[in-house]
Amino acid sequence: MYYAFSVLLVPVRNELGTSDAAVAGALSAGLAVNAVLATAVGRWLDRGGGVAMLRGGALAGAGLLLAWSWVENLAGLYAVWMGLGACMALVLYETAFALITRAYGDPAARLRALASVTVMGGLASTLFLPLVGAGVAHLGWRLTLRLLVVAWLITTLWLERAALPGLYASDRSTRPALSSTPTIGQVDRRLLWWTGAPFVTATFAAMALTTLVVPSLVARGHPIEQAAWVLAALGVMQLPGRLWLLRRGSRPLSPRSLLVAPMALQVLGLALLGTAGSLAGAFSGVAIFGIGAGLHTLARPWIVPLIFGIEAAGRTNGVIARAQGFARAAGPFAVAAASGWVGSNAVFLVLSLALLTCCPLAYALSRHPSLSAHSAA
Repeated sequence: MYYAFSVLLVPVRNELGTSDAAVAGALSAGLAVNAVLATAVGRWLDRGGGVAMLRGGALAGAGLLLAWSWVENLAGLYAVWMGLGACMALVLYETAFALITRAYGDPAARLRALASVTVMGGLASTLFLPLVGAGVAHLGWRLTLRLLVVAWLITTLWLERAALPGLYASDRSTRPALSSTPTIGQVDRRLLWWTGAPFVTATFAAMALTTLVVPSLVARGHPIEQAAWVLAALGVMQLPGRLWLLRRGSRPLSPRSLLVAPMALQVLGLALLGTAGSLAGAFSGVAIFGIGAGLHTLARPWIVPLIFGIEAAGRTNGVIARAQGFARAAGPFAVAAASGWVGSNAVFLVLSLALLTCCPLAYALSRHPSLSAHSAA
């Protein structure tokens, strides 16, 4: 639903007889819908609707992916992708994280469960980018999409049988009374924005990296195939940190390890990208950033329930996710425009400094009393 778009963009553009920007706009429209719905999805999650949302989003997503394979014009493409944006709000990390938060009461067990889900999420680009590429090359993009629908439905059936019954039971058992569920107005908004600022900045920086790495390396004379492998390190290198969390057993992990250390790694990775003149240097920068990003993805769904309470976790996560969604949607255009003005190296260095300014926020957050009382395994 998400990563295949980058591979399908060129064949869709060619068949529809339009431009890259026009086709890419469909993804931006979908991401914008995803962001707009984030807080509403958070409210539904707090009311115990996560399983129904996951089921409905999965079934609607299959139908919309199939509809995409029949699209004949830009209007149809945009309509499909606005629908897929809504489905992404229902089936991607936010819903899975909320269900896991309710299913695992112990913070250490919860972090391991979150890590296991993000390990699978981290494999999405690693597996499906080459698979979709091979499908497009040998079968065409329309038939490839239809085969992806088959894979999607098989996975949905497995989800229905293996996961949803247990998640539904835990969701019902921990469902709060609506009268006792805190509203966003009752949450400390200053603390909420303080919590969200590092994650929104990191999301914008990640979109800058994925947008600019390949064009900047090609502009320096490197082959596009080598540049693509450098960018592929971003997804692959998100896995080691998550796997490390799964293997830590009973050793305690401080909140600082999930909040400050990943930010520092992302700062270093962007700084290397802004100063490296070689392919190896760029690869190192992307890899270091990826390690930090992989750990940082786990930080928000783990700390938000501890700080704001499980009853308000969906709404508070939704507010932060909405801001991240807008950063994700605006990032490619903004950094591409800035790169044309000052160059990609300068953009990487400025974003490195922006993340560096967020490190004190992350450190202060790691010392919040609600986090100090917990350690993760």
